[in-house]
Amino acid sequence: MIGITRKQRSEGMALPMVLWAIALLTAIALLLAGIIGGWIDEEARAGKLFRARQQALSGIAVAMNQLIRPGDPLLKYQSKNGEEGYSVKIKDESGLINPNYFLSQTPDRRDLLKLLFLAWKVDQVSAEAAADSLYDWQSQSPFRSLKGAKKADYEAAGRSGLPPGAPFITPEEMELALNFEPIMQAKPDWKNYFTSFNLGPVNILRAPKSVLTDLLGLTPQQADNWMLLRAGKDGIEGTEDDVKPEDIKAAASLIGANGPQRTLLLSSTGISGNIPRIESTGFCNGVKHRITVISTDNAQSPGAVLRWTEE
Repeated sequence: MIGITRKQRSEGMALPMVLWAIALLTAIALLLAGIIGGWIDEEARAGKLFRARQQALSGIAVAMNQLIRPGDPLLKYQSKNGEEGYSVKIKDESGLINPNYFLSQTPDRRDLLKLLFLAWKVDQVSAEAAADSLYDWQSQSPFRSLKGAKKADYEAAGRSGLPPGAPFITPEEMELALNFEPIMQAKPDWKNYFTSFNLGPVNILRAPKSVLTDLLGLTPQQADNWMLLRAGKDGIEGTEDDVKPEDIKAAASLIGANGPQRTLLLSSTGISGNIPRIESTGFCNGVKHRITVISTDNAQSPGAVLRWTEE
């Protein structure tokens, strides 16, 4: 056999090493390309998000003008190329349920909350426990309701310092109450029913369909007919031609409420309240940003911001 020289061995090893180096460099290049591409995409999205937020802010500025009313053409804008713009909805928080109002009545109206929870297919025991716990949360009394929860119960659950014995600051705070978990599981969008800004009963002139049916016991058809009627000829709520009944009794008659429905309406609703909720959604090349502002609408402090959230 002819012996293999050192030079030949070196040359034989060179090719695999070169191929390995090429593969390594290729992998590094691809990795860097992916990282740089990710940075570029992230920066591009950040730029679009910034523009979308600016558009949403523009919508808020327009909607908070005291002369602007729901349905105004200025509440929608789109650039000529269609790449960016905003869309604003003006709603009213007075049509939602303030648990603080009903729980602080004498006697308290936790029975209404039980009816609501039962409408969400929560079992009787869980509905009563949740309502009692909500009452105990805001009550300053040291005594526990039959199925509620007080200090000792919260301490046993590892939640020292609760309940505060004070009204709920926001609907989100209701999540902290013991025995409320079944409600959240049964109704994932439960927060859409509540507010902490409406200081009185539910405003029947602004209540959404979900509140009309689930809390007040109207049939879906009754709710649809009432919402169509109260909006007036232009079909837009919050404008001058809206129906303005003399009192809640007149409103109940217009709704065509039966005996039980009428009793519930007279004891839990009214025809006053105006708490603007502005939802402005800005967009830029497929990226959206929404700003929600709840404000006042009175002579003393028109347009004062009560709450500002972004998502």
